[in-house]
Amino acid sequence: MIQDLDKTLEKLMYDKGRLNRNDIDISFEQPNGDWSSRISRPTLNIWCFDIQENLKMRTMAPRMVPELNMGIRKFPPIRLDLTYLITAWARKVEDEHQLLWRALGALAQIPELNPASCEGALKEQLYNIPVLVANMPTGMPNMSDLWSVLNNQMRLGFTAVVTLALDRTTTFESPLVLETDIRIGVSWSPESREMDIMDVELREQHELPSGSNGDGSASAKKKRK
Repeated sequence: MIQDLDKTLEKLMYDKGRLNRNDIDISFEQPNGDWSSRISRPTLNIWCFDIQENLKMRTMAPRMVPELNMGIRKFPPIRLDLTYLITAWARKVEDEHQLLWRALGALAQIPELNPASCEGALKEQLYNIPVLVANMPTGMPNMSDLWSVLNNQMRLGFTAVVTLALDRTTTFESPLVLETDIRIGVSWSPESREMDIMDVELREQHELPSGSNGDGSASAKKKRK
C-alpha cells in the first residue's frame, strides 16, 4: 500500500508540478549522507519517516455490512497518518528553491486524493485520502536532530501528511516478493557505487513461501541481464 502511495505522489509531482522526467529525478530513499553523495542531477526527495494513527479520525462504533443475506458487524478502518519530508537537491540553491516551489504547488492543488485516480491498491481505499501540506505535525522530531541522525547537512524542505485507511480485517493471500540487484564488474571509485565496466547484473526475486515450503525458506529467481 505504501509503495502505491509513493507511485501516486511521484505521478502527481511530474504531472501537476510539470517536471521533466528526463531532467529531474524523484527519490523515496532516506536522504542520508551516503545517498546524497551519489545523486548526479536535480532530485526531489520524498522520504516517508513516520506513521501514526490519526486519533481525531478514530471511531470504534461498528457498522453493519450486508454479506450473503446476512448482516455482519465490522469495525471501521484505522486511519493512519504517513508523514513525508520533502527536500530538493541540486547544484544551485535557486534550482532547489524552484523545485521545492513546484512540489508545493503540485500538492496544494489536491487537498485530498480520489482513490480512483491513485495507483495500485490505493484504488480500494474506502475514503478520499486527505493531504496536509507544510503543516508541522504534532510530535514531529526536532529537525536538526533528524538531520544529525541522517549524517547530512540540514536542507530546506516541508512535510506532507497523507492519511490512509487500514482495514482491520485485511488478510494477505499473495506472497511477498522482494527484489535484490547484484552487479559484478569494475569500478574505479567503489565508494561511489558506480560501475565503470559492467560484467554481469543479476536480479533476485525472493518470494516468501505461502505454505508450500514448511521450512520458512525463501525461494529465489535469478535473471541474468
